[in-house]
Amino acid sequence: AAAERYVQSEELWLKIRAAALSLGPELKLGGNGPVIAKRMVEEGAEVLLAIQNEKIYRDGIIKEVRMPGETVDTESGDYDLHIILEFDKGEKWGPYMATRGNRYIVHRDLHNPQLKGLAAVRSAVKDFKPHLVVLGGLQMLDTYPFTEEELNARLNELDEFLSELPSDTLVHFEMASFVNPHFLKRLTDVILPYSDSIGMNEQELPNLSSLIKSGTIVYISDSKIKVSQTMDHTRELLAILNDLPRHKPLTRVHIHTLAYQAVFTVRENDKWMSGITTAVKSSLTATRYVCGDESIDSTKIKMILDESFSSSSIPGSQRIPIIDSTPVSCWPDGPYEICLAPVLVCTQIKQTGGGGDNLTGVGLLYHLK
Repeated sequence: AAAERYVQSEELWLKIRAAALSLGPELKLGGNGPVIAKRMVEEGAEVLLAIQNEKIYRDGIIKEVRMPGETVDTESGDYDLHIILEFDKGEKWGPYMATRGNRYIVHRDLHNPQLKGLAAVRSAVKDFKPHLVVLGGLQMLDTYPFTEEELNARLNELDEFLSELPSDTLVHFEMASFVNPHFLKRLTDVILPYSDSIGMNEQELPNLSSLIKSGTIVYISDSKIKVSQTMDHTRELLAILNDLPRHKPLTRVHIHTLAYQAVFTVRENDKWMSGITTAVKSSLTATRYVCGDESIDSTKIKMILDESFSSSSIPGSQRIPIIDSTPVSCWPDGPYEICLAPVLVCTQIKQTGGGGDNLTGVGLLYHLK
């Protein structure tokens, strides 16, 4: 799965950075939080962003995104750079050939792992009174060289922030690629009891499931997992998490994959609408973003989901057809409503990095009551 890793060696990082910049790469303002915030504002939301208020962000992000705290004028050559290597299936690097399209991100970010924007937001959020809090980008802490004392301080700060939120404020946790099971266990112990909603892709789902069930993580997972297996894993995860001590129930899970968008919603709730609009909007956002075009060109897309799928791996389970005139399916499933929309997969890719953040922001907004 796509991954993001911290480069421990400053000497190696400077070589990588210089080599990347010498190629004339496309430079964009990134980060999970800023990208989600930007998309939500574009869709009409008011957004308060927890990030160090650097001038490079202030100048480059939509003005309507609120960034509390004093603006820091970081030197142009000293800003945090994340290098994204995107590659398609069949591309070669030396003796290696990619078996699937993917991306790998490296960085030596010295600010975001410190959660430097959180203190200002903790103060500002009391007046802002958010309907929803989105937690993303926390994989930045995963391989950062914290001392145990420093890591405890960051996690305690996050715990205190969440505990101060009113109980009716929704909290969404967006999973990512993690490799340190000890850190991920500690992080999820802090975040998941407060989370109303979780978002993840087809690799992050088995990773979180394995962590919750056995305390281990999955380093390699199937990129073409069957819909029935995704449904079973998600049901099991919801049941396990809601059976653990929690500050409030987990009522929503959004699984975003290359082939489809699936949304689980607890049917009896006063927070979320039906997931049908979320599934549709997320699917269309994924296609438009990856193709880099607001219009959808039928010559540049394909559908890789089968013409029908099983709602579970259990023999005799309901089989649901994909109907051309109404391709989005929603059905009751125990205490949940499940909605699934096929994704029109872009065959002429412009970009993939940031796609998940865009569809996450859209999906959340169109799910809120």
